[in-house]
Amino acid sequence: MLGILKSAATTFRAALRKPVTVQYPTEKKELPHRSRGLPVLLWDFDITEPFCTGCQVCARYCPVDCMTVTMKDNPNFAAGKSKRKKIVDRFYIDYARCMRCDICVEVCNFDAIVMNNTWKGHELSRYDRQELVMDLPALLRQSKTGDLETPFREPMGVAHSGWAPKMDEEEAAAADAASATRHHGTSRDAPSSPVPTADPTAEAPAGSKAEAEQEKPATAIAEKAEPEAAEEQAEKEGGEE
Repeated sequence: MLGILKSAATTFRAALRKPVTVQYPTEKKELPHRSRGLPVLLWDFDITEPFCTGCQVCARYCPVDCMTVTMKDNPNFAAGKSKRKKIVDRFYIDYARCMRCDICVEVCNFDAIVMNNTWKGHELSRYDRQELVMDLPALLRQSKTGDLETPFREPMGVAHSGWAPKMDEEEAAAADAASATRHHGTSRDAPSSPVPTADPTAEAPAGSKAEAEQEKPATAIAEKAEPEAAEEQAEKEGGEE
């Protein structure tokens, strides 16, 4: 009887609480900033060209071989508008094969590729797998249109995007105190001051000279006593024999 009452109470509480689900796809929850979708390329608005140089590092490190990249001479470099000698010519990613491992983001030398942290990086259902092969314009579309405002680069995401978890004043003070303890009272950003090394060629102070002169007789007595003790030990061993 008690078990029946407990189960009824649980059912009643569940019936009264607010729903945790939403009416997808008309309503969508906000994705976490560190969510990992599928890789996309970034557009350099200052020079109006991709950040990608087509160096193929991401393609070589891809464990599932889902990338194909080629490069060409950069016309903007010849015109003196860009410092990139080479620029990407063709870039294909097969989203059907991509395992979202984030390795391409980690190995990119030019911060040209990121993991899409928007809903467009997840809602990619297709009837034909061939439609999941993205070319260069498709990979750059979100960055060029501004839909990809704050991409997250993992594991170097905090350093690149400037994102950091929000902390109140107490949590920030506790974090600073823990960091100071961990770094022996020094700042995390500033190196600890080095301990000065004594110069062997420098003259010692007067007080140090006096102490050294007082130590000399004691050292000489100790050095003289060592041979005498050794001789006495040898005489004793000879007598015993």
